[in-house]
Amino acid sequence: MNAFSFPSFELDDKILMQGAEISRRLNQLRLENFPPSAKKTLRQFSVGEVAHYLGVTPSNLKRLYLDGKGPIPTTMSGNRKYYTAEQMLELRQYLAETGKSEAKKYVPQRKPGDKLQVIAVVNFKGGSGKTTSAAHLAQHLALTGHRVLAIDLDPQASLSALHGFQPELDQNPSLYDTIRYDERKPIADVILPTNFPGLDIVPANLELQEYEYDTPLAMQAGSEGKRFFTRLGKALLDV
Repeated sequence: MNAFSFPSFELDDKILMQGAEISRRLNQLRLENFPPSAKKTLRQFSVGEVAHYLGVTPSNLKRLYLDGKGPIPTTMSGNRKYYTAEQMLELRQYLAETGKSEAKKYVPQRKPGDKLQVIAVVNFKGGSGKTTSAAHLAQHLALTGHRVLAIDLDPQASLSALHGFQPELDQNPSLYDTIRYDERKPIADVILPTNFPGLDIVPANLELQEYEYDTPLAMQAGSEGKRFFTRLGKALLDV
């Protein structure tokens, strides 16, 4: 009589249980260090920095707060004055309303007929500084008074994380929701404010990888997929 041996599922079950326990502990550790309610804050700016971004001299700013005009800065050690980014915007608006010089434009605005300016930071090589360059550029433009919308095109969502978002935990809609081929959302529903006043972001997450798989299927199914190169541009028309 032949003897038959049946595979034991005990080892597989043990691996699954250990994997589930590891996932649970990692998630617990992530929640302890990065709670979903955590918000990234922005430091305050010295008088010299504010003067640089506004295009005025530090002495002009000093004269303003001594005369009680504009927002009141915070006084720190050594009697040094600091402004928040929100106060910097208030100062910009105050100078625009009370300034005598027409040559200086404290609040940048598009002229009639000007198109939306789009700056893409792209490189096929990883680790070439794309995210860092895009973040610094967006933040600098916001601090100089421009209204900026940053769009994170990377499934790793590093640009989103730099501005305080946690794609794995936040469960926020992402860029993928605006360019997917089914149940697409308006991009205005996906835009989130950052800790920089004047800088909003369309965050990314790992779902963005699905677009690479969806597109060939859409191209096979019909003409919809043939326009995928312009889908982001069309989504931006809403804003």
